[in-house]
Amino acid sequence: MKYQVVNQNEWLYSDSIVSKLGVNEVQLNTAKAAYVSTQILLNNLEIGAKYKWSCHLPTGISLEVYKQIDVLCEKNTGPVSFCVNEEEGESAEGYTTRKAPFRVNDALQPILHGELEVKTPTEALYLAFYVDECVSAREHVFNFELMVGEKCVLIPINLKVFNVSIPKDKNLYISNWYRVDNIATQHDLEMWSEEHWAMIDKYADLMARTRQTHFWIPNEIREVSKLEDGTYAFKFDRTKRLIEMFLSKGFTHIEGNLLYVRNDFWDSNFVVDILGNRVPARSPEGYDFVSQYLKAWKTFLEENHWLEILHQHVGDEPIDNCKDEYRMLSSIVRKHLPGVPLMEAVETYDLDGAVDIWIPKNNYYNENMAKFERIRKNGDELWFYTCCFPGGHYLNRLWDMPLIRTRLLHWGNYRYDMKGYLHWGFNWCEEADPFNHENLFFPPGDTHISYPGGNIPWGSMRLETMRAGVQDYELLNMLAKKDKALADELCKSCLESFDKPNEDTTHFEEVRVKILIALEK
Repeated sequence: MKYQVVNQNEWLYSDSIVSKLGVNEVQLNTAKAAYVSTQILLNNLEIGAKYKWSCHLPTGISLEVYKQIDVLCEKNTGPVSFCVNEEEGESAEGYTTRKAPFRVNDALQPILHGELEVKTPTEALYLAFYVDECVSAREHVFNFELMVGEKCVLIPINLKVFNVSIPKDKNLYISNWYRVDNIATQHDLEMWSEEHWAMIDKYADLMARTRQTHFWIPNEIREVSKLEDGTYAFKFDRTKRLIEMFLSKGFTHIEGNLLYVRNDFWDSNFVVDILGNRVPARSPEGYDFVSQYLKAWKTFLEENHWLEILHQHVGDEPIDNCKDEYRMLSSIVRKHLPGVPLMEAVETYDLDGAVDIWIPKNNYYNENMAKFERIRKNGDELWFYTCCFPGGHYLNRLWDMPLIRTRLLHWGNYRYDMKGYLHWGFNWCEEADPFNHENLFFPPGDTHISYPGGNIPWGSMRLETMRAGVQDYELLNMLAKKDKALADELCKSCLESFDKPNEDTTHFEEVRVKILIALEK
């Protein structure tokens, strides 16, 4: 059995080879109240052998060990968006890690108290250490003992803890949209059964691990009935249970469900889904339904003292040819939810007064920076999002992009003073097998950053790397309060702009240490 220690910010693959010059000791630097991680690449494993591990950890330091599971990257991301169209002469060369198809280690299967079996001669482990607030600021030296069958290796760990702590209060807003129906179908559970609720709780735990702040209210949870007099009745029993669940885990904001949708992205008009029937948003029936829902929604939130933590959506991704109707619909929402901030992923900057929390894609912000900075100067808030856009050299969190780009997303939050980040794809993959997602329409990995692992959801290398980036944001934010010029300089050395990341992981780690040293001083 051969092994090599690999930086957390680099991808490993099903065909990765241990280098003769590879590192065999773990060197980590961290703040307190934080996770810090590494990877162990393993070659020449005996198929069928069982994994076991042990580690005599210093007081206040805990360890989670995961086996990396490879997933199929069927197609490459396009130079602008979606997937490469080779028939039209597009090529992914120069901005992606490998030419598709290939398999990349993304899913993380926990190695808990039991044993896991070796499936292939090459596998990899992910080690996540959590350093508590009480741990002393110094170098902690210990060993990680890994047994695979009858073979054993002792891996030295040098973990330097700085006298700096990640704040408990979250200063960066994060939202990953999730599907409660996928949680049911991918784990073979009956919708809204107690087993389904227990699994939703586990997904909420996984989201909370990344310091996520916002949780959206899926439309499926809304219970609606039409009465004999033509009005609508709304029950919020499920909604209340969901909100109490997420708030108990440290989430800070309710993200109100989308009220309006478009049948096609390019449509100029919105519709309302009423008991499975879509009607025009501006029709009397559409107005009746939405106004009655918003009245009931507001009353429910007020009764539970939750209205002040609501951020409400109107209609996702308004574009130029539907902006006038969006303004009208926004005014309806403001009428019934006065004072509630309206948040939206936007495809236009021409919505003055209709949105409070603007969420452009990072490339759209780059291309229209002056327009969005004018909006910010008028008192509105800026986040950014990624999805099927952008491709190319831009930051996104996709399988065929350098893994460090996922982490640098949140350096982008600091770089451009953007209060939050949104992504639609926590568990949105509709395929029966998210590990072997075929016939891609969206770019590789866009639909999901978690995996159904049987009786629990599994995280991923991208989700863990995103969590690390959120921690980095907190450190940069802390440093800026002491020395903004230095924080800006160090951030820019890793991220000149959203499409110009420095992907040198050695340089990145050197900069992180400089941040920790500056904060400790």
